[in-house]
Amino acid sequence: MARNIIIMDSSASMRRILRTMIQATVNDAVVSEAYDAEEAQGLLEDAHYHLVLFSRESSGKKWLEFAQKRLALPEGQKTNFILFTSSRKKDYFEEIKRYGIQEHVIIPCSPNALGELITRICTHFAMRTTRRYSVPDAIASLEQGSNSFPAEVINFSEGGVLCELDAPAQLNWFMPVMINMEFNLDGATLKVAGLFSVARRLMVVEANTDYSPRCIRLAYRFISIPEESKKQLAQIFGVIEKQEGLVGHED
Repeated sequence: MARNIIIMDSSASMRRILRTMIQATVNDAVVSEAYDAEEAQGLLEDAHYHLVLFSRESSGKKWLEFAQKRLALPEGQKTNFILFTSSRKKDYFEEIKRYGIQEHVIIPCSPNALGELITRICTHFAMRTTRRYSVPDAIASLEQGSNSFPAEVINFSEGGVLCELDAPAQLNWFMPVMINMEFNLDGATLKVAGLFSVARRLMVVEANTDYSPRCIRLAYRFISIPEESKKQLAQIFGVIEKQEGLVGHED
């Protein structure tokens, strides 16, 4: 999942410097720029952004009140804010904290320092909009054309699945697949079929001696879910959550 970030400052050269620092250290950053608070608010109202870096000079009371409202949204919907400034005066740091903005960075700073701050504030856990589940020994088949590739389900949600499999030469990982999953829960086999999906991320887990991929993990996003499969997923989530509720209550 990409980290969607806005840099807000009236200086185009400063925005360019910060963009370069972010893109050098945060591999999944997608950076947009805003000249002032009005432009930044327009971006935030049109799409979901995870983080805004803003300068003191480009902000005011209305901006801070707007930021306060965005910070109050539920996890997964809210936007985080980081002030960047060349000033070390603590009075403004205390003022922005009254609006819920806890973080600031003093510039100039190193790209690594900025990257580490962004990674800490804008975590993948906080960015998730749906819960992920994991079931031991869950399996999936990835169907592409006349080929079917078996895989282990690492985790899944109502929005997608992360699976691990031997890297087959016939699999075009950048093309859509149809995914069927199978779970053993409470002594019953539960299946979810017909999940039309596209890959979002690939990671090489093991390599061959010639450095070609041997085992890979693929993160897929569900594009189309049949109504029956939605019901099956809801049933599986319910069984898992019921089992979790029993943990710690057994004799």
